[in-house]
Amino acid sequence: MKRILVTVLITTLVGGIFTSPANAAYTVKPKEGQCFLYTSADVSAPHPRKNPVSCSKTHNAETFIVTKWPLMTKPSDLSDEEAREIAQLECRAWVGDDGLISNSFFNYWAWYTPDPAGWAKGERWLRCDVMVRTKANKYSSWKGQRLYTGVSV
Repeated sequence: MKRILVTVLITTLVGGIFTSPANAAYTVKPKEGQCFLYTSADVSAPHPRKNPVSCSKTHNAETFIVTKWPLMTKPSDLSDEEAREIAQLECRAWVGDDGLISNSFFNYWAWYTPDPAGWAKGERWLRCDVMVRTKANKYSSWKGQRLYTGVSV
């Protein structure tokens, strides 16, 4: 019995030490061109929950713009509709002639702002990520960056 408990304890400790940074909380400065491997829950979260992965590895989201949140008011203090309208204006994914996404491979975008701890430290960024959402509301994945290469499926 002791041998089993020791084995479980060692496995748990080693597993915790070697956890992939992609599964850690978002701890990096957002940059255009970062790639992410998200679950549906990650996509709909108000704050990023994972660090970027290498774009040469499997991923399902790419950051297309990082800008400053334009208001002093926290996004979480606004109604969902107000915050989404501001993000849409700032992200400009497919909005008119000024849209930033011209690659027809992508059909969905999401936006993120700092978590409460980051906001308290003075972070005021707005990160906009682009994805491919299927009719079944799943997110397609791929290898290699597509956002700036113009490569479509």
